[in-house]
Amino acid sequence: MAAPEPRQIEWDSAQMHDGALTVGLTGTSSKPWSTRFEGVLALLDTPHKNWGDVKVTKRAVKVADVQPGSESELRHFLESVVLQANSDTAPGPAEQGLDSEAGGEDEHHSDPDEQMAAAFRSFADD
Repeated sequence: MAAPEPRQIEWDSAQMHDGALTVGLTGTSSKPWSTRFEGVLALLDTPHKNWGDVKVTKRAVKVADVQPGSESELRHFLESVVLQANSDTAPGPAEQGLDSEAGGEDEHHSDPDEQMAAAFRSFADD
């Protein structure tokens, strides 16, 4: 069985209405992912003067009271939350049906490196 596709923010779907941002999410919605998104949000979400409450639904992220000029900062914040939720809910080798002993010592060390490299490469989509 293939691993679920990581969730991504679909920035081309962004809509503003009365100062509230709604932006779609790609990938498959799951309760563990949404729960982790909310957990990461709670850890990172200190009161912001440039936007209000952030909520996640099955298909979108909604942000209240977005102030003009905060677009770049808010984008970075939301991308960080999504990236962390993806990382924390990604299936491990055992869940993917991979034998953790197969491949020897090098694979044990390269897996976290590959994940981090992939996270850094994802910034190239800008």
